[in-house]
Amino acid sequence: ERLSRFKEIANPVVKDIDMVGGGLRPFSLNIVGQDLEEVQKITTGLMKRLKDHPALTDVDTNWRPGKPEYQVVVDLPKAQTLGVTSALVGRELRAQVEGLTPAVFRENGVEYDIRVRLQPDQRDLETAFPKILVPNMNGRLVSLSNVAKGEATSGPATINRENRGRYVQISADIAPNGPGMGGAIADIETWFKSDPELKLPAGISYRFVGQAENFKELMTSMVIAALMGMIFIYLVLSSLYESFLTPFTIMLVIPLAACGAFFALWVFGSSLDLFSMIGCIMLMGLAVKNSIIMVDYIEQLKKDGMDERSAILEAGRVRLRPILMTSFALVAGMIPVAIGLNEVSNQRTSLGVTIIGGTISSTLLTLIVIPCVYSYMEAFKRFMRRLGSGVVAEDNPIEDNAAVKHT
Repeated sequence: ERLSRFKEIANPVVKDIDMVGGGLRPFSLNIVGQDLEEVQKITTGLMKRLKDHPALTDVDTNWRPGKPEYQVVVDLPKAQTLGVTSALVGRELRAQVEGLTPAVFRENGVEYDIRVRLQPDQRDLETAFPKILVPNMNGRLVSLSNVAKGEATSGPATINRENRGRYVQISADIAPNGPGMGGAIADIETWFKSDPELKLPAGISYRFVGQAENFKELMTSMVIAALMGMIFIYLVLSSLYESFLTPFTIMLVIPLAACGAFFALWVFGSSLDLFSMIGCIMLMGLAVKNSIIMVDYIEQLKKDGMDERSAILEAGRVRLRPILMTSFALVAGMIPVAIGLNEVSNQRTSLGVTIIGGTISSTLLTLIVIPCVYSYMEAFKRFMRRLGSGVVAEDNPIEDNAAVKHT
């Protein structure tokens, strides 16, 4: 309600918290190093690139310029010569600004600190710096200006640390209709490796965090899982059909389903994230189902004595209805997932979009592509049998079984 009056000049958007990335934005990257100025320099250069990247939007960083401060830098060689340590300097400066607690006051079993402090006008380090004395290891007083120098400057509002180093985090949202998080991660890794302007110096490293970290770590696992899934599907189909070529005909629908899945992600502005990759793996089994329904019926009709061409046409006519029914049922079941009815289900919309797009494309293309590929694959098998027997002749891709037996 309070934001409604700004709609005339802006369009405020309140974004949901990412449940997968632990509350972080979808894309988060940490630049880590001991030298905060060098880390900030790398961050600034990378920010300029990422703001123009088509995969990201609302690029921001957690680094903010802090308030003015007065830094005291100890000259270690001089301090060692005069017997002054950094710990002694720090303790004296702390007493100068915060004061000391030399004793406590007890009343009714409760202790209260007694803090001794300088007057407010005496706590200004910049003014009192030439007058400050620090003790050395022998107990003698040494002027602070002899072992350190003071500098009025400004520092960061906060210093974040990770693995004993300081880091600055860059975060962003995923842009709709862009190359997705995978494209952004790949470009960043390429820049850091080959771009002279962004090449990381010694002591500076980077790490993806949140959903970006999960995406990068699981990408390899998902690729391995997809390859293993296709191998197992091929082995099962090879054993069932007792053929090494027929499974290729059936599994040809997998790339057809992938095309539809990626097209649906592009149309609806979704990115290739964890859930969409899970949907791609699920599509392998769901899409193969339609091919199995058709190819299995073709094989059954051929065993009953029907010629190949008639078997293909009859299978397309008879199996059209069950293929459409099962596909429409699957699409209908995935619609609530693709819509995202609440905050939790919004994280899984890409899963529903992937399965719906892949199912529709695989269903429509199965009825056209699979019969043609099956016909040519059978012709290739006949050619190989003839080649093995020493007889090679021209072969029509659509040839009935009687001609094959006669040959």
